[in-house]
Amino acid sequence: MSKRLIWIVTVLIGLAMASLIVVQAYWIKNAILVQRKQFDQLIIRSMYDIARDIEHREISKIVSRQVNRDEPDSLSMTGTPGPGTGSLNNINPERDRKKQAEQWLKNRRVFVDRVIAGMLNVSPVIENRIRADELEEIIQNVFNESGIDLPFEYAVVRWNNEIAYKSADFNDVGKETYRVQLFADDVYANSNYLTIYFPDKKSFLFKSLGYLTFSSVLLTLAILVSFALTVFVMFRQKRLSEIRSDFVSNMTHELKTPISTISLASQMLSDKSIPVEMKNTEQISKIIAEECKRLGSQVEKVLQTAVFDKGRLKLRLGEVNMHEIISGVIENFSIQVRNRNGKITSWLNAAEFMLEADQVHITNLLSNLLDNAIKYCNRNPEIVVETSNRKGFFLISVSDNGIGINRVDQKRIFEKFYRVPTGNVHAVKGFGLGLSYVKMIAEEHHGFVEVESELYEGSTFKVYLPLKEIGNHAED
Repeated sequence: MSKRLIWIVTVLIGLAMASLIVVQAYWIKNAILVQRKQFDQLIIRSMYDIARDIEHREISKIVSRQVNRDEPDSLSMTGTPGPGTGSLNNINPERDRKKQAEQWLKNRRVFVDRVIAGMLNVSPVIENRIRADELEEIIQNVFNESGIDLPFEYAVVRWNNEIAYKSADFNDVGKETYRVQLFADDVYANSNYLTIYFPDKKSFLFKSLGYLTFSSVLLTLAILVSFALTVFVMFRQKRLSEIRSDFVSNMTHELKTPISTISLASQMLSDKSIPVEMKNTEQISKIIAEECKRLGSQVEKVLQTAVFDKGRLKLRLGEVNMHEIISGVIENFSIQVRNRNGKITSWLNAAEFMLEADQVHITNLLSNLLDNAIKYCNRNPEIVVETSNRKGFFLISVSDNGIGINRVDQKRIFEKFYRVPTGNVHAVKGFGLGLSYVKMIAEEHHGFVEVESELYEGSTFKVYLPLKEIGNHAED
């Protein structure tokens, strides 16, 4: 997949994700608005129910007072005859019943008139019409019947904005309040208003959306994470593809050069047109041997990496003298360094240098570090190898005066096939496996690797290997 196509796919997926987020946000916003509207309608209806119940309670009080006042008169309306009247009632009982009915209707009209008069002559002071505890009881009952289970604060405000009653924590500054007029049908009384607000209204609205909103947000986050991982994997695969392509190109060149040299030497040996005395057999044999060794070394690197990838590497552990190994590796590279007018300095200061390790892989580890120190240097190489003991580890430090590594590349130099751009140093060849191999061998020995470098100032690689035994990983 080309880089351009990856970017097109990424942009399309990004636009789809952005559209999905917008739709989800719009849906959640509308759901909240609908929930808010339903809540407001429920509260407004409950507020009118509260005002109605307060009026009904006042009417009940007025009627009750009139009933208690007229109770003796109602007894006189029963028509029970007294002593000595039996003969008259017996003479005209129909007339007596009519009189009693007329008296009852007259008393009823008086009763209704008194009730109406009581309603028209109510006290203008709200405190005389309903007590605070009665008001709170009515509010709580209506809310319970409506299914409103939220803490609330209330106040009764007079027409001149004076507060008659209020709850303990009432403070409506900046709050969304609901208001209804009490005793709205009064003709002469001053207006009084009941004001209520809910401190936890916003949180209640969000909670009321419940599972749907939570699942929607969770699903959106999951899709976003999946999108990010998809884009990351696409670009990573593209980068790995480029790295592997570069690796194949480098491997072809690295393998082709010794093969061509061996082929040329073989042709010289088999060319009958060249006299035997002119054929430097010893020199040609040496060239063939060196190139075969070089070819074998390159193949071995690739095979070792394959073994690491499959997890089949087994260390052949044994007690090794690290100072002897280091001295031997330095001796092998000393000729290359002298040919470039450089020098290798060693400071073997570690007091404890006997380790349980795989001698072959440790030797290759050091060889890779010294090989890089020589290859990535555009001047006379100056290499310093030091050893020391630090917190239970044997420390090998390899410093050079090479081209250095910038901070961005320092995070990736231990990746397989990754090669640091070398600027004007075009002659540097390799597979990008050396430092990856160094890291893997150090970790297989339960150690680790650090790098310190400044661009154009050189680099220092530090390999920490544990002094204690690392366990029995040796092959049987």
